[in-house]
Amino acid sequence: MIHGSEQQVLARLEKSPSQTINTAYIERSNLDWRLWDAHLSRKAPTVARSMRWLEAKFAICEACYNLIRPHETLSRGKDRIFRLKTPAMAASVVDHLWTFSELLAYPALCQ
Repeated sequence: MIHGSEQQVLARLEKSPSQTINTAYIERSNLDWRLWDAHLSRKAPTVARSMRWLEAKFAICEACYNLIRPHETLSRGKDRIFRLKTPAMAASVVDHLWTFSELLAYPALCQ
């Protein structure tokens, strides 16, 4: 056990769809990030010249993933009707799909 107690891990697994510890979710995220940003790709000819810019670009990609891009697996309800839903909507952080303009105009991002 690296983080948390055994009870915390078991409680988290009960809420998880897979009921087992695996790396599928994180590897899927890693694949998405590598596809969206050439600097994160393996054996890419690109070079990130500034860690600050790389972190800023990654923050925008992450915000788009969570606030703008609807996910099909989250969009189907128990009634099997397709309703666009982002991870932030599923977590009740926001109540609608954001636009890119809305994301860039958000004050906390400009600080």
